[in-house]
Amino acid sequence: MNLKHKFYQAIKLYFMLVTFISILLMILGLAFDSERTFSYSVFLSPLIYAAVGVLPVFLPGHDKELSVKMLILKKIIELVIIETIIFILAFSSDTIPTEKRTIVAGIALGIFVIYILANVLEYLFEKKESKELNDSLLNYQESAGISPFKPTEDNV
Repeated sequence: MNLKHKFYQAIKLYFMLVTFISILLMILGLAFDSERTFSYSVFLSPLIYAAVGVLPVFLPGHDKELSVKMLILKKIIELVIIETIIFILAFSSDTIPTEKRTIVAGIALGIFVIYILANVLEYLFEKKESKELNDSLLNYQESAGISPFKPTEDNV
């Protein structure tokens, strides 16, 4: 994957994460700390946390496609890295009451849910792009008089 594609993927993921993290912060705040008021600087939190969530996009990867087992292992490692960085930020912050177990559990569960949602949405976007690309290729082949590739048991 070239740098331009990684950057495009990172931007797309970043804006998804900002949205999901803002929703998570609202839910956690209303559930565990609804009496608290914040200044405008609190709006920076989702931006910073989303930047942390995008970091795994830039981790070194393989040029070849990964097997399902290797892909799952890679995703687990990415999730552990994200959880670790977010917890380091949370425990070093004075504004997040990490002494409450429910808040720590809520953060961990929230990160997991956001990670799953972001990966599902990324898969759906890529599936749609792949279908559009395949349809365009099929239309081009038909208009150029080239017989389209049809998968058989021998070439799959």
